[in-house]
Formats: sequence, structure tokens, C-alpha cells
Amino acid sequence: MGSRRRFALSSLLGLALALACTPGGGDAESGESTDTETSAGTAETETGMETSADMGTGEPDPIDYQVAGPHPVGNLGFVLSDPDGLRPLTVELWFPASDEASAEAAAGQSIEAFVAAEPEASVFAALVADAPADCVRTQTASALAPAIHPSSVFVSAAGRLPTVVFSHCHGCARFSSFSLAERLASHGFLVAAVDHAGSTVFEQIAGSLPDLDAETLALRATDVSRVIDLLLDPAASDLPETFVGLADPDRLGVYGHSFGAVTTGKILQDDPRPKAGVAMAAPLENPILPGVEMANIDEPLMLFVAVEDNSITEFGNNAIRTNFGMANTPVWKLEFADTGHFAYSDLAGLSEHFEAGCGEGLRQTDGEPFTYSDPFEVRALAAGRIAAFFALYLLGDTDARAQLEAADPALSIDVRE
Repeated sequence: MGSRRRFALSSLLGLALALACTPGGGDAESGESTDTETSAGTAETETGMETSADMGTGEPDPIDYQVAGPHPVGNLGFVLSDPDGLRPLTVELWFPASDEASAEAAAGQSIEAFVAAEPEASVFAALVADAPADCVRTQTASALAPAIHPSSVFVSAAGRLPTVVFSHCHGCARFSSFSLAERLASHGFLVAAVDHAGSTVFEQIAGSLPDLDAETLALRATDVSRVIDLLLDPAASDLPETFVGLADPDRLGVYGHSFGAVTTGKILQDDPRPKAGVAMAAPLENPILPGVEMANIDEPLMLFVAVEDNSITEFGNNAIRTNFGMANTPVWKLEFADTGHFAYSDLAGLSEHFEAGCGEGLRQTDGEPFTYSDPFEVRALAAGRIAAFFALYLLGDTDARAQLEAADPALSIDVRE
């Protein structure tokens, strides 16, 4: 099982409901922050990624994944058709854009732009209007592709971009964690996220979400595989022309949140194409939702634990810790102190469904009241570690390891390799 290292850097009652993301937060009190800082002084490498300019050492300085990268970010939504007409899927792409998109990316757009069709657009706009500003991030740092020509996408010297596919939680949306996607895209990654049809925030509002079972898990995994198929298809007709052939099949990863974390595990287990994965706030192998076995996942894996997760509860967190001990190496476990289930989502606090992770709560360990960590800070921290993880395992950037192990008062990190 490999050697084990520990970095101490600080500090099923609800598992079925856990993955369904039960509410449990309260009024938010922490202040809003945004992630708009970019790195300066870049030099292109042979891989097509960019690094900081060297400081007189003769070698380029390590890329700092803890801040936004050198590229402005663009985003574009489209529909992936179903030949049988039964399950068309809405997909969002985030991509590194050329400098001509800088002004539009800096201006950003309201997250309402992600929902264009009625009546969903009006429903979502009403939620955003009432959302607590210190929990929900309502403004992107990306340029909507119709405002910039798709040809403004940054194309690396290698001709292809490292690619990561995201799976959202049960009752969430493809843009649930757009902060994480923007961080990756700013560092040169192409990011794709799919709306799992029938399992979005709008079905959650309507009370019509499907069951949390092996059948739903298999369907969600099929959604992700269809997106991968499309991205890697040299003749893809549904994919906007600029992006055909742009995804690198040799530098492909997956990540997901909550039920999306389990979906990530299912993909890593069953689909040989992804080379690494990140699973946030849910155990991959568990007795309540069969379909994933840790022994069947061979790719590098990083697991996130929200220490005060009152959706999956301490029972679910202990299951993640057990998964970590069972996993094939290399595997990372990052535990985020005072963090709730939805802190990894930009929709934290949007409605009762998303309250677990914003404002006041009760500790899972002793039931005492406390205030959750600022979800903006949690997302920024998570984005940096995710970018560093994929840089390490998809790009071969060995300097990124130090950033995964870097001390932070909010984190406790374990590694088995």
C-alpha cells in the first residue's frame, strides 16, 4: 500500500441524505472576497503551459497555483445531443483565453448568465437576488464566449490543452463550483462540466430529484463519459469548432463534489482515460451507495474532507478517511477545518438546500455552535490545491508537490504513496 506521510497543519445516519446534500447552515456572517489576482512575468515552456519569469537562477520560477494564473478565462455553454433524443446534456467549458479577452474576463458576468431558458432563469434570478453576498459568489471572472470570438482561446505550443471534467452534486449545477474551474483555466487547463439532467438545482427545487442509488450513479457516470467522448472526438459535431481536437487525451482528469465525488470514483474505476481525480466531500466506496470499490481505482487520487460537514455528517467523513486507508497509492487526503459541505460550491447559501457550509452551525464532533470558515476562502484554498494536484499528475510539474504540502492553518494533509 506504499509509505505514509502525515502533515499536521492545524488542527448511515445521514449518508443517503448526505449525498442528497441535506440543509444545515444558518445566517452568513463572513466577508466576501474574490479571486482575481493574476501572476506576472510569464514565460512559455515546451509543454505549452506558462511559468513565472526566472529570478536570476537560470531556471524558471515555480508556478504559483494558489493564485490565478496568467490567462484570462473564457466560458461557453452548449448542448450535447443524444442520438435517441432522450438525454441531451448542457455542458459548460472554461478555457484559457488570449490576452484580447482580458477586459471582458475582468468585468465578468452575473452567474444568472449560466441559466438562460425560462422559467428556470426567473427562478434562479430570484434565488440570486436574495442570496447572502458573503456566501454566494454571484459574479464570475470569465468572459462569456459570445462576447469574445472563440478563436481567442489560448492554444498551447503543444497544440492541445490538459483537460479536466467536473461532476456536480445531487441537486446542483454544472456551474456550482465555477471558482475552481476558473482557477484551472487560468493556468492553461480546459475544464468541462455537465448538467446531470434530472439532478440539477431545478429538480431539487421541484422536489423531483432521482433516488441516490446505483442506477442514478451509473447514469451520471455515463454523462461524464459522453462528455469525454465528445472532447476527444476529432470529428465532434456538437462541440464548438474551436474546441474540436483541443483536449489532450494524455492529460485528462476528473473531479467532483458530493454525489459528483462518487461519480468521479465511478469514472476512475470504469473509464481508463482519466489519469487522476479529485473527490470532494463524499466517500467513494460506501455500503449505502454501491458501485465504486477503492481497490479498483489505480489513478492518483485526492480526497477532500469538510471537517464540519453536516450533510454527510461525521459518519460520512469517517468513511472518507476509511477510503483513504483503503486506496491504492498515491492518494492524498486534505481535511478543511471548520468547513461545511457546500463551502466548495459557489452556490453555498443560495437556498436552504445549500446552507450546509455558510454562517452558523453545530460541530459534528461535539454539537457545539460555531461559525463556518469563510466559503470564499475555502474555495480559494481548494482551487489552489486542486490546480497543484492536477499540475503534478497531469503536467508532470514536480514543483507543484511543495504547494500540496504547504502549511496552512485551515488544513491537515495526509499522503500515502
